[in-house]
Amino acid sequence: MSEWIETARAVARGTREAPAGWQVIRGERPALIDAESVRGLLATMVAVIAWAGAVFREMVAGTPLDPLALFMRLVALAMTVRAVLFLRELWQRVRVWSSARSSTLVLAPEGLYARLADEEAAVDKDEIVGVTERGVWQSRSAGRRYSPVYVVVASPMRTHVELPPIFDATPGVLAERLMRWRGAVELPEEPQFPAPASLASKVYDDAARGIRDPGTLVIQHGDGWMRRGPWATVLLGVAIVEGFLRASPEERDALGAAVVFTAGMALVLTPIVWVWLTRRSIAPRQGLAMVLTPAELLMRTRGGVLRVRWPSLQRLSIDTRGRLSPIEGWAIHRALVIKRKDGPPITYDEAFLGVPAEVALTLCDAHASGALLPGSGVAQRSGELSRELPETAADRGTEREASDPSEPGDR
Repeated sequence: MSEWIETARAVARGTREAPAGWQVIRGERPALIDAESVRGLLATMVAVIAWAGAVFREMVAGTPLDPLALFMRLVALAMTVRAVLFLRELWQRVRVWSSARSSTLVLAPEGLYARLADEEAAVDKDEIVGVTERGVWQSRSAGRRYSPVYVVVASPMRTHVELPPIFDATPGVLAERLMRWRGAVELPEEPQFPAPASLASKVYDDAARGIRDPGTLVIQHGDGWMRRGPWATVLLGVAIVEGFLRASPEERDALGAAVVFTAGMALVLTPIVWVWLTRRSIAPRQGLAMVLTPAELLMRTRGGVLRVRWPSLQRLSIDTRGRLSPIEGWAIHRALVIKRKDGPPITYDEAFLGVPAEVALTLCDAHASGALLPGSGVAQRSGELSRELPETAADRGTEREASDPSEPGDR
């Protein structure tokens, strides 16, 4: 272990004075309530009101199978799920809040060390390719808000370090402070990208098995797509079955078994079929969202490996769209948009990324700008770590470049 990490650990624990030129930032308790948490509180209130309305409607109608009572139970179930998700997130915030003053961030000339509630993280300065936070500048509030800051690193061991908003007044101020400490990343005036591999599928398959050439990084596939399921249909089936079980025997006989069978199909088969189809669609990716080599970006679709060479990349951006979800309410769905000079843009939904969209954008931008080419400080450090892994064979064979412009994130 590097000597500076041991020194930073001692400084964070308070058993040693910080050397000259080091910055020590102690955590402060963050704001627990922001715009997102207010929406969660409103969902909790709506759930209580909807349950009360459903009970009152059943008392007036005299049956739990009344259409209006059924609709109100559906709304109540959706708001209850939303409230449970909010309480889970609130509990995580409370944990960070309670341990904030025991957390420490140490900025040394050699790197960054963070002592957090559940973990500690140390990153060499030369590995850091960018610092970013969630959202675009136009949508970020200037006041207190709970939003993490991402320290993006070019390392085969991890893609980023997530810092909770406890080390400065706002996440934006913390991000700017870290960027000033990191300094500008040196970029070549005319990047000379190496020739791409002849057989991209072998590079992709090797990366999925953990065998990567020096300078090759991967972004894991995410499981956020599970929240995009047909939950409205599932909740409707729950509401129908629950009402049927509480109905009187006469009402059950009048409805017959057809309603129960239909609700059961909606409750059981719909999510199962959806999960099966989605997993079948993403299975060829072998758990990876992207493979970033010094020459190109690789993504796998059902039609083959999609290659985007860094010189052909025109622009990277994050697209945001608001959508109504039965379990998330009005949610902002985000996607990484990759615009190419020689083809249609590629949209990769963040729900299918194992990292925040900002982290994927920063890593792709670092490759495209030449910051990770052999010879740079970042590339040298990344290469040293990569050489600990088995090397791939030199013979790549031949392969036709896939040109399927379909969205690999299934947005």
